[in-house]
Amino acid sequence: MGKAHSYPLVSRVSFVALAVAAMQSGAALGQGLEEVVVTARKMAEDLQRTPVSVVAVSGDDLRVSGIDNLDTLGSFVPNLTIGQTMGYGSASFTIRGIGGGQGSISQDGSVGIYVDDVYYPRAQGALLELLDVEQVEILRGPQGTLFGRNTSGGAVRYVSAKPAPEFEGRIKGTVGNLGTRRIEAVANMPLSDTVSTRFGYGATTRDGVMRRLNDGDKMGAEDVDFVRGQIRWQPSDRLDINLALDSITTEDNGFARDIVLIDPTDLLPTRLGDPGFNESLVTPDKWSVIGGDPDYGRFESEGATLNIGYDLTAQLELRSITGYRDNEMTRKQDFDHTPYDIYQVDINHDFSNFSQEFQLSGSSFDARLSWVAGVYYMHEKAREKGIRNNPADGVNFPLDMKLETKSYAVFGQGTWRWTDALSTTLGLRWSMDDKEGYMSRGRNSAENDDSWKSVTPRLGLEYQINDDIMVYTSAAKGFKSGGFNDTPRPGAANDGAVAYDPEELWTYELGFRSEFADSRIRLNATYFYTSFDDIQVPATFVDPNLNTRIQVWQNVAEATIQGIEFEAVAMITDRWLVQLSGGWTDAEYDKIGAAEGITKKTPFQRTPEYSYTVATTYTQPLAGGAQVQLNLNYGWKDEQTNNNTDTNNVWL
Repeated sequence: MGKAHSYPLVSRVSFVALAVAAMQSGAALGQGLEEVVVTARKMAEDLQRTPVSVVAVSGDDLRVSGIDNLDTLGSFVPNLTIGQTMGYGSASFTIRGIGGGQGSISQDGSVGIYVDDVYYPRAQGALLELLDVEQVEILRGPQGTLFGRNTSGGAVRYVSAKPAPEFEGRIKGTVGNLGTRRIEAVANMPLSDTVSTRFGYGATTRDGVMRRLNDGDKMGAEDVDFVRGQIRWQPSDRLDINLALDSITTEDNGFARDIVLIDPTDLLPTRLGDPGFNESLVTPDKWSVIGGDPDYGRFESEGATLNIGYDLTAQLELRSITGYRDNEMTRKQDFDHTPYDIYQVDINHDFSNFSQEFQLSGSSFDARLSWVAGVYYMHEKAREKGIRNNPADGVNFPLDMKLETKSYAVFGQGTWRWTDALSTTLGLRWSMDDKEGYMSRGRNSAENDDSWKSVTPRLGLEYQINDDIMVYTSAAKGFKSGGFNDTPRPGAANDGAVAYDPEELWTYELGFRSEFADSRIRLNATYFYTSFDDIQVPATFVDPNLNTRIQVWQNVAEATIQGIEFEAVAMITDRWLVQLSGGWTDAEYDKIGAAEGITKKTPFQRTPEYSYTVATTYTQPLAGGAQVQLNLNYGWKDEQTNNNTDTNNVWL
């Protein structure tokens, strides 16, 4: 929001007096740091021997810490930033400076969200409730080989706890400030020696935090209900079938945000042509906003996952992962929070998504080769219908957009162990996206269809210096799908439904993983360097067909991004654990096309240069095996901009 010399900058600080200190370590009283097992490469591995920059958080740590959704978790993960887009539960994820807005169905993100290995394709509802979770993994860097499209920045894997053969149950209640009330209940019930079930329910209510001065209402209030049920059948040691069903419903009165800058010389104020739209409408303080029309949002989602694993032999497993999800969102939002009709929406979103993946994995040549291969298919239908304000002349036009996407992929990756210490990893994925779009706004309409293909390899070299120290280097390619602009304009090219190309990048990493002092000290670090091409941004340019300035998504830039991630964990005593983690990201544009509103000095959206977390846990044992923990966690992120161009869009 503003010119190149002035941006909406936010410093984010989070403090939790809870158990987050063992987030990436885990330790039992009187022992060294526990082994952390991740499946970042679609096989179970010790985190300290995995050549990927991964943050793994166990369900136990999430529960004790009070972290109940991904937004809160993002405050404590360096080089990860999460921002809301279209109300409660809708989010745009940025990892290492690579992200992208998803306010419209025509846009894709750059960070893949996976729920039990099923891809979640939309921003709406992506701030998942962390209920009955086994583990959450944040994979930083491109994951195009094993996870595919739209993971050029990385991936977030949500792994739910599975039904087990023992009875288990728990109830947790939370009361906090701002009228926060939350309840969680989980029950695990075996029905026989081979059949187990698991059920979870959660509900959260919060009051608003930012007062709208024109009517006194407090924005940011929300109500969330979440239920999940699973049934698991294990008829033999070789066959495992797990069916999961979930449903989530949320309601809110708009998300709380302030207006930090209005530049009357920029695009939207100039089009409005009213001298009253000026700096006097800037938010008077961080807890209030002048306000416009009342906001309202409702989101409903139902999903199903069928995961079947079968051991063909002792060294060979076949897995089928089938997913289906249906989402519906109603959103009435006054984005500018002023009495002027600058940018408002009153729309419905409908999404349905089906995906199928088959994996074959195993080990060969006396376990010297570990490998996984598979095929993937996804079919999504999305529709956005309602009213969007037109900032060009202040008139509300009916909006109707439809998008159908079919995605196909074939992939494989293997690690060859030359010696007990030296390994090589090679992977390759072929992907194709086929999209058909229809856009109608008022009396104008347009349609387009296109397809994009990409090959995304991964190459790596790992060396285990000894049992406690590993170094690796890797090169990986990322691919974010192309798309269509969603504003029909008679006389414009293709009536305005102009396609933009995919983003592509290469990331090179050098990593170090180590443990010392009988596994009581852990030191890990990763350096990354990214060459980023065909970056998609909503930049302004002069349409030669219309001879007017318009803002559309286009490929306008090339960039270089480099940075560091590190973590240090130490057991000072058998009862006292200390953790420090941090990140540095340097993102700069190298080349800008002819588009306006972006220069080489424009900062990357939601990309703080520095971020860190400091945490400590002290455990006091009690009689009978019980224990009390004192936990403190502090997270900080540097200044960051909420826009990806210099233009004054008024909303964040």
